[in-house]
Amino acid sequence: MSFESNNFKVVKKTFLPKGELSVDCVVKTDDEIARVQAVSITATEDNQEVSEGVVSFTGHVDICMIYSLENGEVASAFSSCPISSKFVDEGISAGEKAIVKLRVVDHNIDSVSGSEAKINVTLEQSGILISSEQINSLTSADSDVCVKEDEISVVRYIGSASSQPTETVEHSNRQKIKKILGTETGVAVKNTEAGAGFVSVGGDVFTRVLFVDEDDRFDSVQLYDSFKEELEIEGVTRESMVEAFAKILNSDVKVEVEDEERGSKIKVAIPFNVTALAYEEISIKTIEDLYSLTHEVEVSTESFNMSKSLPIEFVDGKIDGSLTLDENQPRIDKILFTFGSSVEVTNATVSNGEIVVEGIAKTCVVYLNDESGAISSVEIEVPFSILDKTKATSETMLNVDAVLTDVDVVVKKGREIFFDAKVKAIVSLSEDMICAVISSADMGDTLADPDCAMQVVFAKEGDTLWDVAKSSRVRESDVARQNPELSFPLQQNSDILIFYQRAK
Repeated sequence: MSFESNNFKVVKKTFLPKGELSVDCVVKTDDEIARVQAVSITATEDNQEVSEGVVSFTGHVDICMIYSLENGEVASAFSSCPISSKFVDEGISAGEKAIVKLRVVDHNIDSVSGSEAKINVTLEQSGILISSEQINSLTSADSDVCVKEDEISVVRYIGSASSQPTETVEHSNRQKIKKILGTETGVAVKNTEAGAGFVSVGGDVFTRVLFVDEDDRFDSVQLYDSFKEELEIEGVTRESMVEAFAKILNSDVKVEVEDEERGSKIKVAIPFNVTALAYEEISIKTIEDLYSLTHEVEVSTESFNMSKSLPIEFVDGKIDGSLTLDENQPRIDKILFTFGSSVEVTNATVSNGEIVVEGIAKTCVVYLNDESGAISSVEIEVPFSILDKTKATSETMLNVDAVLTDVDVVVKKGREIFFDAKVKAIVSLSEDMICAVISSADMGDTLADPDCAMQVVFAKEGDTLWDVAKSSRVRESDVARQNPELSFPLQQNSDILIFYQRAK
């Protein structure tokens, strides 16, 4: 057999088709609900299954709802409701890896009845499919086949690993804490590193705890901590490339309050999931060109794309905006608290050496009107655009997560709300590399023996030794031995003598 397979695999990343799903959730409380004031909603994917043409997944929506009672007291309740959905695309193959992202687009309080509130949540589902594509390549040990080899760099998917660590953060409050109303928690990956058989993922977790103190005042505290998690992945070396994603498991966040001699201590246990994916870039020898000394050969070439992960980049920015209350809304005499803060990334592009991240930041302002003595709330949305310099290009694949911190809201003249916060966008980047290899070669008719002992080849300036040998169907060594005065590539047009060994 003249040719044998020299197949290899490369990694390819593609976006999963975006879609929306609607989820109806019921939040049950121990009280008669007078009015829902604010909600914090997150969605998490739990499990996935990749089959031919389909990525199916299950997960849950977590809702922390703050509401007021008829007597003016404020309370909170938590609910978690299951979700299931799928991505359908003919390019999906069984056994591939998917990174599923769920974003809360909108919510609507459909009804409030007694101690229950029905909330409809609209989610956007998106994600990235990571596939290992087999590339057909050849090798040959046939002495009558001349090959021109090339060494190309290819990127392969090694594997992935996940873990679920828990970080505990603490805060000593000077005032006694009467009750916890809710938490808003996030996580951000800051760095990754590969070792021998493992990867290391580092980042930050943060949480904002909203509570009522012993004097019935609303207060909150923002807590931060860093993490470093090691995950074992067989085959990883120090030269491997790593990307990682993290998500908070909101339904499992636990808050404890311990009374101290002066004040109270808050302890927040924050469980989260870390997923790391590892890749390697290796050199592979392939056949760039070939010909046979004895037969015609029909050659097919296959081009292919593969994805190379680049280091994580960060785009930070301070954002601000304002909202003027409608005339039919009660004026604001005192801001009690903000809750339900979130950030949505709607677009991310690279232009003129800069990453531009656009989105919407939201929070709900809960306030008191002195005239009526009633508690009211209003949601403020602030569009933003932040940017930073990058080495990425407009062709780079961007996968962006963002967190919102340091939310601050003030009111002027009772009707103008001013909002400012910080947005940190974590950008995972991949670039496509395009290569081509000879994927198949079929032997054709037998070549006729030369009918002369010598041939003059008219070679052009720039021709290589390979070009001349291939056009004459002789070995490169024969051309070089028979024309020792020539150097390649040719510096000028040349007449080259080729001597054939006559068949007996």
